[in-house]
Amino acid sequence: MSLKNIKSNTQDQKGFTIVELLIVVVVIAILAAITIVSYNGITNRANASAAASTAASLQKKAELYAADGPTKLYPASIASLTTSPTVASDTWYVAPSSINALLTSNPDASNGKDTVRYQPCGTGASATPAAGPTTVATITAITGAVITYWGFSGTTTKTISLGQTSGTTGTTTTYNVGCAVS
Repeated sequence: MSLKNIKSNTQDQKGFTIVELLIVVVVIAILAAITIVSYNGITNRANASAAASTAASLQKKAELYAADGPTKLYPASIASLTTSPTVASDTWYVAPSSINALLTSNPDASNGKDTVRYQPCGTGASATPAAGPTTVATITAITGAVITYWGFSGTTTKTISLGQTSGTTGTTTTYNVGCAVS
C-alpha cells in the first residue's frame, strides 16, 4: 500500500459537521418539549376525571341515602354515610378512606383528586324563616346538598346540586332554603 492510497482513504472518511449535529439536537429538543406539554395536559385531564368521579359517586350515595336511608332526607354530613350505624351492606355506605371531606374550605389543586366539600341545604324554623339557615345546626329539614370539587382547569371549583338547594318551601309559612356554611 502506498502513501498515496493511505492519504486518499483518510480524506474520503468524513464525520458529521457541527451544523448537522445542531440540527439533530434541535429536533430532539422540539420532540421533548411536545412530549412534556402533552404529558401535563393528560395529567390534568386524568385528575379532573378522578375528581368528577369522586363527586359523582358521593352524589349517588347521598341520593341513595335520601331514598333508602333512615331519615329519608339527604345526609347532614358525609359522616352520615361513613359511620355507624351505617355498614358496608347499606347501599349508601361510603368507605371513610375513599374520600377526603373538607368542612371549612373549598377543594384546590393541592389537596388532591379525592377531596370534596359537602354542604347540606334546607330550611330552618327560626324566628325569621325568610332568612334561611346558614349553619348545619340551624337546618331543621334538609332538602338538598351541594357537593364542591376541584376542576383541575385553571383555578376553578365545580359543584353538583342535589335536591332543592335554593328557593322557598312550606305550605303555611314560607321558609327560604339555605345551604350550610361550616
